[in-house]
Amino acid sequence: MPIITFQPAVVLQDLPAPVPVKVPLGEPVAETRTSSFQGEAGSRAGVWECSPGAWRRQILQAEFCTFLEGEAVFEPDEGEPVRIKAGDAVYFPANTGGVWRIEQTLRKVFVVFDEQA
Repeated sequence: MPIITFQPAVVLQDLPAPVPVKVPLGEPVAETRTSSFQGEAGSRAGVWECSPGAWRRQILQAEFCTFLEGEAVFEPDEGEPVRIKAGDAVYFPANTGGVWRIEQTLRKVFVVFDEQA
């Protein structure tokens, strides 16, 4: 696979129309937009954006991400809530379930991958 580069600011301009999250928890219903590409061994990388609202995390693969903008709190099913803001980098182990509470539109670059990869 070739080396792939992208500039998040450019990719954000070309994101598809927002779609409501699948498991919202009240109002407002958060909406997400994603632009991504498939990597090797089950990996996927891209840029993601989410408007304010609360919802359950649905991707249960391991994920590493760096947040470009916004503020949120992630409340894992096990453990203490994690406050996240622009500039933070976070690793979610596989099977990390919990609730996102997006306070200001959140944008991140991410890599989702299989633990076995």
